Amino acid sequence: MKKVGMLTFHASHNYGSVLQAYALSKKLIDMGYDAKIINLRNKAQRDAYKVFKTKGVGLKKVFHTAFAVINLPKAYNRAKGFERFINNVLPITNECYLSGKELENATDFDIYVCGSDQVWNPACQDFESAYYLDFVKNGSKRVAYAPSLGKAEFSDEHKELIKGLLDNIDFISCRESDGTKLLSELTEKPVTQVCDPVILLGKQKWEDFAKPVKYKKPYILTYFLENNHGDKKFLEILQNKTGYQVICLNEDIKDLGKGYKHKIDATPEEFVGLFKNAALVYTNSFHGTAFATMFNRPLVTIIGKENESNNNDSRKINYLNSIGLSHRLVTDKLPEIDEILSTDDYKIANEKIEEIRTSSNNYLTNSLN
Repeated sequence: MKKVGMLTFHASHNYGSVLQAYALSKKLIDMGYDAKIINLRNKAQRDAYKVFKTKGVGLKKVFHTAFAVINLPKAYNRAKGFERFINNVLPITNECYLSGKELENATDFDIYVCGSDQVWNPACQDFESAYYLDFVKNGSKRVAYAPSLGKAEFSDEHKELIKGLLDNIDFISCRESDGTKLLSELTEKPVTQVCDPVILLGKQKWEDFAKPVKYKKPYILTYFLENNHGDKKFLEILQNKTGYQVICLNEDIKDLGKGYKHKIDATPEEFVGLFKNAALVYTNSFHGTAFATMFNRPLVTIIGKENESNNNDSRKINYLNSIGLSHRLVTDKLPEIDEILSTDDYKIANEKIEEIRTSSNNYLTNSLN
């Protein structure tokens, strides 16, 4: 049995990061490989996910500090849930590496795979060139499966950095069409566009993985990341039009007093279960969008206005365009509620998702073999 070493953002306290890591490792194991996630946890990543964090200055900082204190028990439980998942569910190596420089000792694999998420974005706070597998010196095969650049535009300096690092990869793929185009301009090697691992794993595996939810009434599930575009300005409108209760997966000081239910300490298994059973998903997250579409949930995905956003929205736009659901993207005007709640458009979308899964699986199988 060939041994595969995976390298990705597996240890972030972020649902998309840990679930895409789980999905790719599960897929490799199901394919018959002895797959392990190389346990790289650098300082920038550890600092980014401290339980107690404040922001702002002056009076704003006072309010946010008080809010963080109120949420501290749930924030602590969420961190415990992530650490339990990372250490007990993900197939990580026994050795923990604190920097990319230490990975020169991680040479006990026949094949190395750098995985999805924004591991190829040099602008990420926890970026390391090791995510381009530049530490592999023993002649083992090096495969990229669905890394994301996170955006479509980079400085000339970053382009030169990426260009040089691509020399380390034997088989290159990318998650987004914009990234695939950019990488094709920086290397003469073939670049294949593939789907995110959470989509590659497939709906049935996620249904088996999901933890049942306790909510009996229909609910709007809202999942908003601070570093993505779009705000929650339509949430009250959606609640008033549907009559559904609101469940928030993120703490937000602006939600105080609105009567929303908060599940900010959801485990990864509960997170998937909440998407599976939502009556409506309202998000600005790529992975939130991906899970909603796999489970055929009514969906509104928020993106920034063209004149306000940079190119960080390309992940959501590329994905929904590719499966024929671009009308689920919203900037400053909501569609009619009947259109939002309809799932008729998923018949074609499901066919396209399956086509993407099949072609992506073929790329992974052929590159590993």
